Amino acid sequence: MKLHRNFIMAAGKPETGFFVRGTGHFIINKQETVKIARHGEIFWCVDGTGEFLYNDKKYLLRPGQVFYYPPGSLHSFAPASGVFNYHWLSIDGPNAGVLFQSLGFVPGVMEAGSCPEDLFASIEVQLQNNIKESQLKALNSAFEILTYAVTPKAVARPLLEQIKDFIDKNYGQQNLDINGIAGFFQMHRVSLTRQFQEYFGVTPGKYLASVRIKNAIRMLGGSGITLKEAACKCGFNSADYLSKSLRKNTALPLRELKKNKVL
Repeated sequence: MKLHRNFIMAAGKPETGFFVRGTGHFIINKQETVKIARHGEIFWCVDGTGEFLYNDKKYLLRPGQVFYYPPGSLHSFAPASGVFNYHWLSIDGPNAGVLFQSLGFVPGVMEAGSCPEDLFASIEVQLQNNIKESQLKALNSAFEILTYAVTPKAVARPLLEQIKDFIDKNYGQQNLDINGIAGFFQMHRVSLTRQFQEYFGVTPGKYLASVRIKNAIRMLGGSGITLKEAACKCGFNSADYLSKSLRKNTALPLRELKKNKVL
């Protein structure tokens, strides 16, 4: 298994009692830096086994399990053998510990089921924009992750369905493309395209474009939103690019779409 370290940290702190500090996807083969962290953090094992130390007691973390370090803990963990593949999520703020406690998290290992990799990837995308709306979206995705952890699912969702859900939730991010999606899910672009098309009957690139167009049409037809605003919200680089995409996909210019109530 290829070693991997991908993470992102929040650039700002929302005016809330807790906020998403950061998230990442690591595949490691040696001890991580030992540190005391003021934030609460979970580690969701995807593959391999990790050995965690808490209050002088050792815990083994296996696939489908989550380890929780409460705020103020000494973080000390390493692969038990070979490589350790996991996602992590840290929540900071004066009420971070209360949040975890109220959801039922206790220090140590808990059974959590299949890792919702699409939700972790969503947070990575959302934290790339240093605006309040994106930070709140990241917090919403974090709530979903924590809820999944305390209410484990008996049946894992297929990875390709997770990728489709990821596109459905994050189509509005202008920097989202197929290379990025493949990277978030540790897949080669060619492999992702082939598997996605076999599963859904359309390439991920065409699906992303169709979701953006569909939502732009919905927004333009349901409110007084401008073309520029719709372009920004649906992941288009400009209003002109959105206008051209609408003409290409509907064979009608924008004024005709409105006139014929297509919008």
